[in-house]
Amino acid sequence: MPQLVETLTSLLDQLERCQKALSDFLEQKRKAFPRFYFIGDDDLLEILGQAKNPAVIQSHLKKLFAGIFSVQFSEGDASIIAMCSLEGEVVPLAEPVPVSDTVEVWLALLNTQMRATLVQLVANTIGSRLNIAATPSQVLDLAERVTFTRQCEEAVNRGRPALEKFKGELLERLGQYTSLETDEPLVTLKVKALVLDLIHHMDVVDQLIAAGTSSAGEWQWRKQLRFGAGADGKVTIHMVSASFDYTYEYQGNAPKLVHTPLTDKCYLTLTQAMFMGYGGNPYGPAGTGKTESVKALGGAFGRQVLVFNCDEGIDSKSMGRIFMGLVKCGAWGCFDEFNRLLPDQLSEISQQIQVIQAAIKARQPRMELEGTTTEVDANAGIFVTMNPAGKGYGGRSKLPDNLKALFRAVAMSAPNNEMIAEVRLLVTAPHHTSHT
Repeated sequence: MPQLVETLTSLLDQLERCQKALSDFLEQKRKAFPRFYFIGDDDLLEILGQAKNPAVIQSHLKKLFAGIFSVQFSEGDASIIAMCSLEGEVVPLAEPVPVSDTVEVWLALLNTQMRATLVQLVANTIGSRLNIAATPSQVLDLAERVTFTRQCEEAVNRGRPALEKFKGELLERLGQYTSLETDEPLVTLKVKALVLDLIHHMDVVDQLIAAGTSSAGEWQWRKQLRFGAGADGKVTIHMVSASFDYTYEYQGNAPKLVHTPLTDKCYLTLTQAMFMGYGGNPYGPAGTGKTESVKALGGAFGRQVLVFNCDEGIDSKSMGRIFMGLVKCGAWGCFDEFNRLLPDQLSEISQQIQVIQAAIKARQPRMELEGTTTEVDANAGIFVTMNPAGKGYGGRSKLPDNLKALFRAVAMSAPNNEMIAEVRLLVTAPHHTSHT
């Protein structure tokens, strides 16, 4: 074939230009809606190519949002009127979100309306009588946590008799929850979540009584996760001297974690690390609740938590793209088995993490990452979990010191299995509150 080399060279050049143009186009879309950084090019192309097909977009929502499994459309699919969880919880939006051909625009509007709806629901629920059937599980849990913090603080300042009386009130409330009869699976899920939180709150009161705590300024109270609401209904979370904004990411009906002393130790380490601008590093054998604790804390903070498994498919370039999404969204990234990455990858990744942490610490509105200037959401967080190097875990290496310094470590060697089993049995056995 005449001029075959020239033809093939020209075709290759054109293909490379097409590939670059496509990459640039996808990057523009990701900048417009940062959650697109968390999905692959194939999924993103399908979303963009099927922008007018709501059924296709529905299948990708669970990859973009923590708790939204699907959405409800108005007649004619002109707008979105409600968000739904995997378990079938339906939360009507405060305002409908109009659907257009520009998918990244209406997804961004959905994100805004999701938060605005939850802010409004929480403000209306705090201090009022709980309607378990009609109120979303996340709103019920948050309202209960805010109410408990306020009531417990008042009781602490009034002394031991007030605390003991408050414990009796909590026990009475537990009896009401566990004796509630319902055939609706969704209401059962909500009640179980409330019971788990209530058992933890009773444990906190027991700790305060045992320690003889008589002031809200004492360590035994300050080391607890405390929730406060302003006049506008916006919730702030405190632990020791650290404080954080609740970010109203819809969580759906994610299963709750049983609170144990190990959970509290993990939360305390992670919150203080974030307060100082660092990441968190729970480490220990498999099955001790490292990743689940990070996810549970993120859920308590109203954050989107994304878990990534660090296998051979992850390199510094794909990690940079994930970091970009986390920083722009204000989401948390939990990188499982982080010490399976190769030393040269860890070196490059540590540079990226250093830049991100410096920007969050300095509260910079923008920063330079991967040669691109990007906005910074100070709520973003980076966590790594690790199994011990050696000891039956092959392919794990020790982190270099410069990377280790970016994270505050917490050892999680063994879960409190007896306590977890006891609480789980109480939650799944209604009408039997005498165990407490």
